[in-house]
Amino acid sequence: MQTPKTILIVDDNPINLGVLVDHLEDHGYEVIVAQGGAEAIKRAEFVQPDLILLDVMMPGLDGFETCRRLKSGAATSAIPVIFMTALIDIHDKVAAFAAGGVDYVSKPFQNEELLARVRTHIELRSVQRRLAAQNLELQNEMGARRAAQSALRASELQYRRLFETATDGILLLDSLSGEVTDANPAFVAMVGLPRNLLVGRVLNEIGSFRAVGAAKSCLSDLHEFGSIKYDDWVLQSGDGSPIAVEVVGSCYEADGSPIVQFSFRNISDRRAAEARALYMAHHDALTGLPNRLLLADRLKMAMANARRNHKRAAVLMLDLDHFKHINDSLGHHIGDKLLEGVAARLRSSLRATDTAARIGGDEFVVILPDLENAEDPAIVAEKIRGLLADPFVIGNLDLRIGCSIGVSVYPGDGEDGGALLRAADIAMYHAKESGRNTQRFFTPELNAAAQRWHLLSNDVRGAWSRGEFVLHYQPQISLATKTVAGLEALLRWNHPTEGLIAPAQFIPILEELGMMAEVGAWVLQTACRQNAQWQRQGIPPVRLAVNVSAQQFYRGDIVKTVQESLSAAGLEPHWLELELTESLSLDETDVTVGTMRRLKALGVTLSVDDFGTGWSSLSYLRRFPLDRIKIDRSFMRDLATHSTTATVVQSILNLARNLGLNCVAEGVETTEQLSYLQDELCGEIQGFLFSEALPAHDLPSLLTSSDWLHRLMLRPEAEQGAGVLASLGERVGFATQLTDDLRASGA
Repeated sequence: MQTPKTILIVDDNPINLGVLVDHLEDHGYEVIVAQGGAEAIKRAEFVQPDLILLDVMMPGLDGFETCRRLKSGAATSAIPVIFMTALIDIHDKVAAFAAGGVDYVSKPFQNEELLARVRTHIELRSVQRRLAAQNLELQNEMGARRAAQSALRASELQYRRLFETATDGILLLDSLSGEVTDANPAFVAMVGLPRNLLVGRVLNEIGSFRAVGAAKSCLSDLHEFGSIKYDDWVLQSGDGSPIAVEVVGSCYEADGSPIVQFSFRNISDRRAAEARALYMAHHDALTGLPNRLLLADRLKMAMANARRNHKRAAVLMLDLDHFKHINDSLGHHIGDKLLEGVAARLRSSLRATDTAARIGGDEFVVILPDLENAEDPAIVAEKIRGLLADPFVIGNLDLRIGCSIGVSVYPGDGEDGGALLRAADIAMYHAKESGRNTQRFFTPELNAAAQRWHLLSNDVRGAWSRGEFVLHYQPQISLATKTVAGLEALLRWNHPTEGLIAPAQFIPILEELGMMAEVGAWVLQTACRQNAQWQRQGIPPVRLAVNVSAQQFYRGDIVKTVQESLSAAGLEPHWLELELTESLSLDETDVTVGTMRRLKALGVTLSVDDFGTGWSSLSYLRRFPLDRIKIDRSFMRDLATHSTTATVVQSILNLARNLGLNCVAEGVETTEQLSYLQDELCGEIQGFLFSEALPAHDLPSLLTSSDWLHRLMLRPEAEQGAGVLASLGERVGFATQLTDDLRASGA
């Protein structure tokens, strides 16, 4: 149903309004009225009629002015106005058109004429509106088309810019023939071929793709799956070098035509980084040798080959002797250089099929596969020890370092890689216990010893906190005065189930676990406190010697520890002597010398323990502020039977006298040894001939005795062992086994 048209009638004569309204409404129009110009303007703005019938002669605003105002309003300017007038002057009619009217009707009205003019102008108004709408729609459509064309041009420009500047290589191919239709500069540079040699050719005809098998089928694969991706293509560059690429293929339409695009991303750097990461995951960062992960794989392969070919495979576990001392004293940079040198010599000593690996710290492993003869592992181990025995020149330093080697052999010593490595590790520790710089093969007996080592390692961790450590004290006898000149504090472990354990069994474990600094501080504090207590009891004061480990000296603040121990005990410094192992004294750097001088400044005395067993050097004896040297007990064992040993001891005693140093001989057990030392004017002796190490509560009677030592030295040797025990009031409750252990350990 069509909406009725609206006509606004403006006339101040109610009779005219009534006639017109009735007539127009009878013909289906909707009519509204206004009786003046001002009212007409307001109603026209609000209702927006399709036609206005406007009387000319009205009070206030006449018809001409009302029309002019309607035409000047934005909301009413397009509404057609027909003047109603009784005026017949031509000038009035012209004025009506000039005011904006579209027509006029004369009063009195002819109804048919009025209706005809109304229909005509309403229809014209409808046509104008349709034309305006169509025009607006056309303008909108043209604007949208211009925007689309502009966007298309921008998109094409952007695509071309991306195509030309993309870092990935791009090839455009004809969807049907597979021929290259375009190549961007990145691809041209990638393969080193000009664009004109690429366009018009299929991929597998281009030289860079000839080694890529998938280049023949990639187009059909793309049609089948819609998109494809390859990450294993290797193209050939212009200079012949390979380029690893990641390839992505896709299809799209351009101007209604199907286009195939292949993108090529150079992943050579990524592949190189992945290769480096894989290498680093399987190799030691410092030496470049295989690490534990790769070692396990190589060992598995060696065992598989041995089973298949009925041969042997061997594992050599290497540990550098005294490496920690070098690392601690000279610095990690020197230690690292030394490890690199060891790795280089290992590589030079092995076959191409052998594997040398570093598994941490100063530990190396060598795998020897495909061995024919049982003696081959020993030959290789000896060769390695010989190579490592030569000095390593690092900067201005000549470093000498040996190695302890443990050997296990497949299939006898283990059925898997882990078992073989454990067996070699056990044998290596046995080599270290056997004096270092040697090699040992795994045996079942060593496995039992390793299990005990493991048991003690677990138990010793809490021994200090549980109060299981105790100190025993061994007298040092002055041969000149026949009195106790000093005591050496020796650490003992009172195990809750095994009783007293010899120090040789647990001190290496403490060192390996890094606990010697903590335990050593306790020994210092306890020894100082005990010596001060004896003095307060009125016992004649004696010098008390305490061993200092390398871990204490280099890793802890030894000067502060000594100072605090003396202060807490109230002990005068000259009653404390610090015994430094000869291996610790290898480092003659200013740090070591400075630490010794700071200790001397406290007032304590310094001695070198186990003198003659290591790298004895006159230079450090002259440079270090020492007071005393202790001749190692190993010389005492051979003193009466080997003339060479006697000569060495005599040389040490002469050296000490010439340098103004006192001498203490350890391990004196026979009267023959005593007589020799008396003849050579040795200052002090220490050993089982006079007393083993005693618990603290047994020392007062020994220290206050005035004549037992003198009488003891005059007795025959057969009486001395029993005489010592009797003179001490049969105070000893130690088992024979403990004494044997202590003798064997050298404690």
